[in-house]
Parts: sequence; structure tokens; C-alpha cells
Amino acid sequence: MSIPLVSVIMTAYNCEKYLEEALSSIYSQTFRDFEIIFYDDASTDDTWRTALNFFKKNNTKFMGKHVMRMGMTNVGCGEGRNRAISLSKSKYIMIQDADDYSMPHRLEQEVHFMEAHDDIFCVGGLAIKVDEKGDFVEPMEYPPKMHEDIYNEMMVKKNNPIIDPSCMFKREVFNELGGYSKQWRLIPDFNLWVRAAISGYKFHNIEDHLVQYRQHPNSITNKHEMAVVREHFDMCKQLLAKAV
Repeated sequence: MSIPLVSVIMTAYNCEKYLEEALSSIYSQTFRDFEIIFYDDASTDDTWRTALNFFKKNNTKFMGKHVMRMGMTNVGCGEGRNRAISLSKSKYIMIQDADDYSMPHRLEQEVHFMEAHDDIFCVGGLAIKVDEKGDFVEPMEYPPKMHEDIYNEMMVKKNNPIIDPSCMFKREVFNELGGYSKQWRLIPDFNLWVRAAISGYKFHNIEDHLVQYRQHPNSITNKHEMAVVREHFDMCKQLLAKAV
């Protein structure tokens, strides 16, 4: 079996309510040369059963392949992704959260950009913020487009310039960087971006809304808001102070 160009990584924890919509958004992509690697991070609801039923029902409609792997203990988003990505041999990794929705042309746009810009490690995009029911809240258009501005946003302003569930990056570079850090469980994405930028790797944001980013009571940002802020501050103090 040939290796797909993209591995779509989806880790999930207690997302049964949104999971089928998230998976459907991947199955509906205009670009088809991909696999889904699904990792259930020891959910206590019906997330795992929902995933199994979805893959069983939709397998004949899917052109790629999928791998499912269930965690026995909750390890967090970053480590869950590390375990899922360890199963991949694809050139690119695309992150898809289990409670978000990818626009139909997302994969096609990101692959087209990455194939045309070999100097870029990671590409992201804009997002539309939706509420728990999926209703429009507001556009998320803050991420800068060009690498220089993205770098400045990280290193000087100490802000995260990549909307995590919109990103695609090179798997080999991810492995060279050591994957997601276990130390920063609540902000594994921002820590990865900073380490990549310090190592000289480049970023870009596509100026199009590639995902619908869902806000709901059980999201990490809402449930652990102050802890996320503290971890963000501590990580910046530890890494960014040495980089500038």
C-alpha cells in the first residue's frame, strides 16, 4: 500500500457530541491523498464507540486509510499527538481537532501551498469561531501572513501566531524538533512553534478561513483558562527570554 501524502491527526477526549461532524469534514475534503490517524485519549464518554461506528459506516466511501488507537490513560493533547504521529510515514501532518470543522478545500489549499514552498515548515490559516451549537460567533483573523511577522508575534509580542487546528507541517522536521513537549501539556502547539522558530524554521498563514473553531464549556481553553495563561507565561519566560 502506498504512503499517503498527508496524515490527518485527530486526538479526542470526551468529544462524542462533536466527533461525527469533525470526521465528516475530513471525509468531505476535495483532496483525497491522506489517511486519518485517530487517537482516543482515554475518553470516559462514548467518543471511542462513536469513532468506531463512524469508520465502520463510512469506510467504503473513503479513498485513503485510517488507523485508530485508544489510550488507556489520559496523556493530554500533545503526547496523544506524538503517539499518533509516530504511526505516520507521510510527508505532511495536518492537525484536526475532534470538536472543530475543516472547510472542504482546506487540505487542498494547504498541500498546494506546502508543495510550492519548500522553505516553509508549517502553514496555518484563518478560522471562524463558532459556539457549542456550531452557530457563528466571530471571524478569527489575527494571525499574520508572512514569516517575519509571525516570528515577531512569537518572539517579541509573545503571542501564538498559528491557530493550532488550522495547521499543517512537515513530519520530518517535527521529528527533528523532538515532537510535542510533555512539559507544556496545555500549550504544546505554541511551545513547538517557538522551538521551530528558534531553530530557524519558517511559517506562513493562508489568508482564508480554513476551519470552524468551536468554543464550548469542555474545551481546554475554557476549562483551564488561568492554567493556560500561567503555562503560556512560564514557557515564554523560559524559552523566549533566551532567544531574543
